[in-house]
Amino acid sequence: MTRINVLASVLYRKSVSLKNKNFNKLIWNNNRNEFVSSLSAMQFLVACIGLKNISHSQAEEIISVLHVAYDYKTEEFSDLLREASDESDYSDEYEDVIFQMHLILSKCINSAMKKEKGYILTVSSYIKAFHNLPRAFLSITDKSRISPSDAIEYSKSYLKLD
Repeated sequence: MTRINVLASVLYRKSVSLKNKNFNKLIWNNNRNEFVSSLSAMQFLVACIGLKNISHSQAEEIISVLHVAYDYKTEEFSDLLREASDESDYSDEYEDVIFQMHLILSKCINSAMKKEKGYILTVSSYIKAFHNLPRAFLSITDKSRISPSDAIEYSKSYLKLD
């Protein structure tokens, strides 16, 4: 297992958790900062996955940033991240998945902050569009893994709002 696989697993679990939440309650004013912070942590994880190869020192920094800056509970995966291989074997087609993840999270944060008419439905659609994208980066042995093209196709099926 690579460090990219570990981060993708964390990102996937976080996105599934968000997808299953009640968006009416999730993005009201008293929860909006927590929601946006979660999305920002997810953006950070996507940026880390985009590194392709993560050294041991970078893994330590990722754990620290998630724990300190985003108040993210890292106990579950920090040992896995430290012990995983730093080399990744994904090809250029994965760059499209990373771009799609960045795009969706940016639009989701923007929509949640602007609160334009219908924004709860829009945010919900963005989260649903995002949630399967990390699966492209899961370990080859993980039964949840899907191809980059399938991840993007599934994601685009939710993006009819744009």
